[in-house]
Amino acid sequence: MEDDLNGATSFSDVDLEAPKSEFGKYLDQICPYYMSYGMTWDEFWNESIDRFATYWQKEQYEIERRNQELWMQGAYIKLAIASAFNKKNKYPEKALRITELSDMEKEAENKHKVEELRQMLMSHKRRWKERQKGADAD
Repeated sequence: MEDDLNGATSFSDVDLEAPKSEFGKYLDQICPYYMSYGMTWDEFWNESIDRFATYWQKEQYEIERRNQELWMQGAYIKLAIASAFNKKNKYPEKALRITELSDMEKEAENKHKVEELRQMLMSHKRRWKERQKGADAD
């Protein structure tokens, strides 16, 4: 067992009245902190100390993710306010992307843009021909 148990060889031998080491006091303080990360009491006290780093890193990722979510929320609010005061600023019709497009998505988007451009050019061509017919009739 650890020195923190004051020489006891099992938990039943632990003198609960004996003073704890400074490290034991520190562990008592940080136990709720790591439990708030999702670590169980049993994991904290009985598993490898390596788990602390894993739970700490998990928490850092969650903080980073939450920060990104709040930033995006602010961006949406900014767009909403801008679109309310100026009709030139349109609120997005679909969600803003926070990840890069995959190669398949890029290809599909490019095909869609090419098709839109083709439709627009065909429309202009039809109008041009209609104008030419009208000019020829005069």
